[in-house]
Amino acid sequence: MTRRALTTPVHFTWDLPRFGRGAVIASIGSCFSQEFAVRLAEAGFRTASNPNGILYNPVSVADALERIASKEEYRAEEFFEFNGKWRSWLHHGSFADGDKEKAVRKCNESAAAFGEVARNCGLFIVTLSSAVVYRLIDTGRIAANCHKVPGTRFNREILSVEECIVQTRRIVETVRKINPSCVILFTLSPVRHYPGDLVLNSRSKAHLLSAIHPACDNTEMVRYFPAYEIAQDELRDYRFYKEDMLHPTPLAVDLILERFLSQVFDDDSAALFEEARRRSLALLHHSNAMETEE
Repeated sequence: MTRRALTTPVHFTWDLPRFGRGAVIASIGSCFSQEFAVRLAEAGFRTASNPNGILYNPVSVADALERIASKEEYRAEEFFEFNGKWRSWLHHGSFADGDKEKAVRKCNESAAAFGEVARNCGLFIVTLSSAVVYRLIDTGRIAANCHKVPGTRFNREILSVEECIVQTRRIVETVRKINPSCVILFTLSPVRHYPGDLVLNSRSKAHLLSAIHPACDNTEMVRYFPAYEIAQDELRDYRFYKEDMLHPTPLAVDLILERFLSQVFDDDSAALFEEARRRSLALLHHSNAMETEE
């Protein structure tokens, strides 16, 4: 009797040389990108991620990369004060500080550190997450983060497919200015945005996919890894989502990352991740045991 497959497999084949243990990896984009970077760093790879903090839309990713490429420092006049902290419309709230000079310095130090790794990396991962943007009414600027500023200051928009294509090309061109020879790998975050409007969420993801693939098709050293499709189809079960039903669980991230490593990295490098995962589980088990004894 033939067993039925319990998943709908997503086919992914890597057609470039596989990376080894000494690989240097830069990544930018969503919180999913951040999780990837953390796990790769734990496995011993040299990584740098998100110089501006978590970014969701392609405009903000391209804006951040252009500053890296030009080495233009952030200036004090680009920051604003809200709720007792100085902030930047180009950065995540984690860069905010009660002292303006410290906030500016943190942003510039992060950009410089990321730029150093990005200029020497072999793999540059770009993870886009949402085509929905928040545009400041008074300036027309698209904010990378709204910093909980009242919504009356923004217009919410969804970028058209054409706008997403322009921004995705801009990302590729800017990465090439930073590093002419690295492999650029696009992924789409499986995190669901706008749970109250899943139609908008689907439109947003569709617009990004429609922009990512033209940037990858027949483009030298630019590829797509189907993290979104693996989460949606191979891991099509809410047990792979956290309690908010929006973010993948650590197990889901590990499964996607294992698939990524098994294809894009050589066997020795994939083993590094497995060793790091076992150490993490052992530490967690030890910690739980200590708590039980207490």
